[in-house]
Amino acid sequence: MPSPMQRRRFLGALGLAGSAGALQWPASGFTPVPVRAAEGPDRAGPGSVVLSAVSSVMSMDPALSVDTETERVCRQVFETLVGIDGETGATAPLLATDWEVSRDGLTYTFTLREDVVFHDGSDLTAEVVVANFQRWGRMNELLGSGAPARTTLAFESVFGGFFDDDECLLESVEAAAEFTVELVLSEPLVFLPQALAMPAFGIASAEVLSADDPELLSRRPRGTGAYRMLSLSADEAVLVAFQDYWDGKPPAERVAVRTLPRSFDRLRELQRGEIDVYDYITADNLRSLVQSGRLILQRDPFSVLYLGFNLDHPVMGDLDVREAAARAISLTSLVESYFLEGSRPAYQFTPAALGVDSEQATRYSYNVEEARELLAETGYDGEPLRFYYPMNATRSYFPRPEAVFASIARDLTAVGFNITPRPVSWDDGYVDALLDDEDRAMHLLGRNGGYRSPHSFFGPLFSHRTPEFNYDSAQVRGLIRDARSEEEEQSRNDIYREIADLVAEDLPALPLVHPISGVALGRGVADYPISPVLHELFKDITPTD
Repeated sequence: MPSPMQRRRFLGALGLAGSAGALQWPASGFTPVPVRAAEGPDRAGPGSVVLSAVSSVMSMDPALSVDTETERVCRQVFETLVGIDGETGATAPLLATDWEVSRDGLTYTFTLREDVVFHDGSDLTAEVVVANFQRWGRMNELLGSGAPARTTLAFESVFGGFFDDDECLLESVEAAAEFTVELVLSEPLVFLPQALAMPAFGIASAEVLSADDPELLSRRPRGTGAYRMLSLSADEAVLVAFQDYWDGKPPAERVAVRTLPRSFDRLRELQRGEIDVYDYITADNLRSLVQSGRLILQRDPFSVLYLGFNLDHPVMGDLDVREAAARAISLTSLVESYFLEGSRPAYQFTPAALGVDSEQATRYSYNVEEARELLAETGYDGEPLRFYYPMNATRSYFPRPEAVFASIARDLTAVGFNITPRPVSWDDGYVDALLDDEDRAMHLLGRNGGYRSPHSFFGPLFSHRTPEFNYDSAQVRGLIRDARSEEEEQSRNDIYREIADLVAEDLPALPLVHPISGVALGRGVADYPISPVLHELFKDITPTD
């Protein structure tokens, strides 16, 4: 494995070493980066579609996308090497027409699609793809040493670290020919093609990959996607069809993604005809939608809502306290009261569709008396415990956050916990706020699976010590590394089951629900490309006009 110094020389040889500026992590509260507008219609008209979003786009730099609404818009502007088949969910060609893997699993050779142009008119070549990988591999340097606490970025999660980290598995990335890219790994990554379909690996034009101006990409989002960015604000992102798109002009000429955090507002605007797609239906609005004859499409459960614990907190660091909290919460009542039919209580972090549920993993069944006894035995004497939860934050894993918090807080209080609510609006920097509060005890958050591998859940949450849980298990980290290189499926699944056992035993977080999410269509849309991993391309929307 190359040393950090060798890795820095490798990056310098590729032309991106040294940066005059520091990239700003998406800040608390929406401060839109000025986007240089694309040419296109600035008014809605025939062939226009309006979708609802539940929060603002935080950055048009796909490498920084860590929330579903940002990923949703980035996915339309930037395309990845690998796509996802809308019917089967399997990997499919996109910017790469095909790829080959060496017998030892260490070398991936991607053949690029020819005659693809970026929104600025420049050509897609292997050199451009290499430049994108260079940038992703050193995002930690671009963010700067003063960057706030953050969640794990996609490159770090997939490859085990950034280029200056000894644990990074990406040894080299080279342009073997004009349209051939070669990735060389130090260890096999069996899920690599699936992971490269995540929007964080969207390919941007070389013209906006400036080391001297790291935010240029966010200000000028230039990809190869079917849509270009026309305008971006806290209230709305507007996209227009890219006339030179390699796969033909999309049916919808203009797509607006309108920020409507409250479910009632999304329902009202759908009924008024102001939006065409109401996403993240909530259970309390379902009857109105059915009665009005709306077409409703549901996604298979591929996300998890969880209760996170801060293991550095003097109270929550006690496993018995965490177990008392786990046994105090009625998951069945939670699911039946606030989630769409088909949602299920979560006893492990991975959804059933991945087939790695462990029968041995501890299940913390609802038991009020046992929870009270456990808590009493710990010596907890009623210290206030800060509990963070988001407001105005509907997500695939979180349809009604305020109501869900109230239900969980009520259960915890009933067994003796003294809860101090800490509500923070999602767009006011909810994740930053909870990560920055070292004295927090608990928080609510979730994760949507970005690709069909258990690593999509276990990797970002538990492969590194993160400020979210302050959980660091060398055994869990080692097993995650073992699983990512295990080629035999049964053996790999057995490793993931062992990870599930250990995480359930250590209890850094309590999985709560594997939810169903869905969309309702208005009269302006005949069909919408639903996907459990949210790989939903606007070019596949079918307008009615």
